[in-house]
Amino acid sequence: MKRVLIVEDSLIVSKLLASLLKAKGFEVKECATISEAMENLQNVDLAILDYRLPDGTGLEVAERIKRQHPGVPMFLLTARGSSVPREVASKAGIKEYMEKPVEPELLMETVEQYCSQVQ
Repeated sequence: MKRVLIVEDSLIVSKLLASLLKAKGFEVKECATISEAMENLQNVDLAILDYRLPDGTGLEVAERIKRQHPGVPMFLLTARGSSVPREVASKAGIKEYMEKPVEPELLMETVEQYCSQVQ
């Protein structure tokens, strides 16, 4: 079973993402802060990161994951209108960049595509 780490401070968004993923058979760990995410990086196959977090940004989480667990695909979710340059996100290891609200079908297609590439 593939494990997905969700780092999202909005409880509603986190629960919605977790529900979608669990319905497709993924194991999900939800975190609301960078510090919580850092405690839950073991055996993660994919990370979905909110850009704005209470203790920093999703890019900070991405950089740490990239250093500690290279090869783990990561998606960055941003609020509509947020300006995170794609090249900055890419340098941090972000594979996909999606604006909220995210279309559930697009999110699941993307998750399944990247998880199928993870050994």
